[in-house]
Amino acid sequence: MHVKPLKPTKIKAAVSTAFADIDLQKAETTENISFILYLVPLISSTIYAISLWTSEGLSSTLPETVYLSVTKDPYLFLISFLAICCAVLIEVFGSSKESRLSRIETNSKQIQILAVISFSAAVLSVWSTIGYSFDISRTLQILLAGRYALIFPLMLFILAFLLNTSLKFNLLSFNNLMKNASFILMIASPLIFYGLWRIHVPWEGIISITLIILIIGVALILYKGLDQTS
Repeated sequence: MHVKPLKPTKIKAAVSTAFADIDLQKAETTENISFILYLVPLISSTIYAISLWTSEGLSSTLPETVYLSVTKDPYLFLISFLAICCAVLIEVFGSSKESRLSRIETNSKQIQILAVISFSAAVLSVWSTIGYSFDISRTLQILLAGRYALIFPLMLFILAFLLNTSLKFNLLSFNNLMKNASFILMIASPLIFYGLWRIHVPWEGIISITLIILIIGVALILYKGLDQTS
């Protein structure tokens, strides 16, 4: 005897629609909260800098004391980095299990973009501090003096690297050795730069060594990419 499949009743359809709407609202809420948390580092540092700048008297250039006060504040650094970590956790665990992997990959890219924006903002701030001149030596000196201006984007790049699910962490694997080595060299180059500067190596040596390490890292990425396309 042939039995016809039961069609969903109107109540079941209404319930399913209601749950779908709830899931959609939940996803939108988590995305909004995550977006706000991603803005915390930029907004908090900007408000803090403006408040200090106003107290010292507004001028056409950013005072060096304001830049160093913001970039040396450990509480601002911790709040900013914790806000990014919370944003990732909220967005990933606030989404469905099926979409969590894609959420992780998306957040990895967003963190890299934020790292670039943070570093660029630091460089522009230093440029304003030195009177919009092109004194590279003075720019690097002030940039390195504000330690968290470099540590924060570096930590973001490391976090994005760890979240990147497309990477294989088996360093002994021949297929992934060059890719992993390239990322390690690129991440290590700012640390080497800072370490050489701290031990008072001449600027020529600092720049040369750092650039060589960075170029090797980029070359390994390009070589790996060409190897995959061939």
